[in-house]
Amino acid sequence: MPSNGDRQTESGNESTSGIGRRAYIAGAGATGLVALAGCAGGGGGGGGGDGGTDSGMDDGTDSGMDDGTDSGDGGSAGDSGGTTTINIITWEEYAEMQENIESTLDGVELNITPSTSSTEMFAQWNSGQDEQFDIAVPNNNLVRRFMDADLVTPIDQDAVASFDSMYDKFQTFVDQQFTADGEAYGVPIRFGWYGYAYDTRTVPDHEPSYDILFEEDYVDADLDGEIIMYDEAAKAMPATALYLGFEEELQGSEMTFSTDQIDQMQQALVDQKPRLQGYIAADPTFIQEFQQGNFLVGQSGRNEVIQMRTEGADWVEYVVPREGAMAWYETAVVSAASDNQETAWEVVNEFLAPQNGAALAQAGFSPSTNPAVSEELTQEQNDLYGSIDPARLDGMIPFKDIASDVEEEYVSAWEEVKAA
Repeated sequence: MPSNGDRQTESGNESTSGIGRRAYIAGAGATGLVALAGCAGGGGGGGGGDGGTDSGMDDGTDSGMDDGTDSGDGGSAGDSGGTTTINIITWEEYAEMQENIESTLDGVELNITPSTSSTEMFAQWNSGQDEQFDIAVPNNNLVRRFMDADLVTPIDQDAVASFDSMYDKFQTFVDQQFTADGEAYGVPIRFGWYGYAYDTRTVPDHEPSYDILFEEDYVDADLDGEIIMYDEAAKAMPATALYLGFEEELQGSEMTFSTDQIDQMQQALVDQKPRLQGYIAADPTFIQEFQQGNFLVGQSGRNEVIQMRTEGADWVEYVVPREGAMAWYETAVVSAASDNQETAWEVVNEFLAPQNGAALAQAGFSPSTNPAVSEELTQEQNDLYGSIDPARLDGMIPFKDIASDVEEEYVSAWEEVKAA
């Protein structure tokens, strides 16, 4: 199963899918560990979220990791011999839908260039490759950058007939994040969110809360030196903000922390360090280290836990904290430079079709934004990455950029945490 821990939090640095990459902090409770440089995150995925599919877990899922990209040639969209070629840059699992889409849309051929980074998708389009591609599927927090750079065109509502089939929550997110002058620019396709995982053999049952990551006596277990956090500001800082009660500052189109709140987040993370076993990239090494008993509680997406459970680790539990969870969702956009915009939106519509959405869910272990996809999955598949109670989406807070007026302070605070 692909490791999808980082897809969702693009911040310019991302961790490479499928590559074991890990380092730890030195300090109390982390004997023999080495200081680490910054880590990445941002991709599918994985960083994703299952709100109501309970198979011993509460919520969340992930969908991929970001770091670098295979840009491919893409090729300009065109019409040759009665066949319209739609060039797409997206996550590799989307190839699972290709055959069915091509058989459904008469005269349409897909040319898919796999990528592992939303940041790289934007960089390529912003450097002129928007003319080579018709569709990109970045994470939600990158879509505004595409919009601000005038790289994308509004949704063709006639072509995307399945838009109204999405969970209401995602239609609301479109209104909040991707709508300008009354026109929407992106279609959410699949999603996931972040909570934490713990070893039930040592950590007792408890009300899920970020308190477990920061407070010594939250559970009746000695967790000093037994906790893992993501080595990335884009995940660690918002989780800390939720712990401190700064939810309101996460609700808008960007994170709007005050400098005082950023200082409090920094101090909380510095004070947390003696409890840490280390910082980690969200990749297969997380699974290896967890299985070896090297930590007991870890900030996590759901994909890693799904894989561990399918491999027999029935002792691992995944939960979403009561304070809420940061979430990602991949969002399809169409190039303003495309000569085949209507057809491109028809392809996007097919991404949401139940049969295609089921194929994508099975390939990436992440749920579709269209609840009807559950009808194409078995009960076991629905328990893992399918059917979701819409009420369990209420605690989902989309990842987003930090407000520009405090960006310098935000970045500096994370650097100070890592240096402490």
